[in-house]
Amino acid sequence: MKIEVNIPESLDDITLEQYQRFVKIEEPTEEQTLTTFLDITLEQLRMLPAEFIDNFSEQIETIFKQEKEFTSTFVLDGVRYGFIPKLDEITYGENKDLTTYLNSFDNMHKAMAVMYRPVTHLQKGKYLIESYEGSANYSEIMKQAPLSVVLGATVFFWNLTNELAKTIPNYLARELEETQTDLLKSGEVTVKQLLLLRTKFRELSEYL
Repeated sequence: MKIEVNIPESLDDITLEQYQRFVKIEEPTEEQTLTTFLDITLEQLRMLPAEFIDNFSEQIETIFKQEKEFTSTFVLDGVRYGFIPKLDEITYGENKDLTTYLNSFDNMHKAMAVMYRPVTHLQKGKYLIESYEGSANYSEIMKQAPLSVVLGATVFFWNLTNELAKTIPNYLARELEETQTDLLKSGEVTVKQLLLLRTKFRELSEYL
């Protein structure tokens, strides 16, 4: 019996759904890893040549060492999806859902449906995407998104969060200086209260 196997050569060839199945396994065996990323059953795996199995196991390790680069647009089933063009204009709904879904890889397909939506207009490298109406519209479709795009977007958000964590304390310090000056001039706050405010600020800065 001849078995056709699609061998992934990069993260582009692995889907989000496959990876979601994989990360649910606490301590994956070699067989579980192979059946997941080759998308075959255990019975089919056992019919493959032993030499093929050894080569593929090494290839999987190499694939996951590849650098994860951010991708602004990608094509899935003939449709081009684009990342939110202007994050500084992100809506409350987008921000709330994205923050919720990024906490668990089980919900990453929902997070992807927030971050990426069909491109409605594309010109000279700039684009517009559909308005956000909830993740349900594209979450199931995003299970087939290339893992390269998913991990690239995840790394992008980690880096963005780290940068914000570095800048927020400085911003708060400037705000504190301006606020305390105004309050002292107005007589609405005492020096003792300001010292307490500074203590709370330092605690917040350490947390960030």
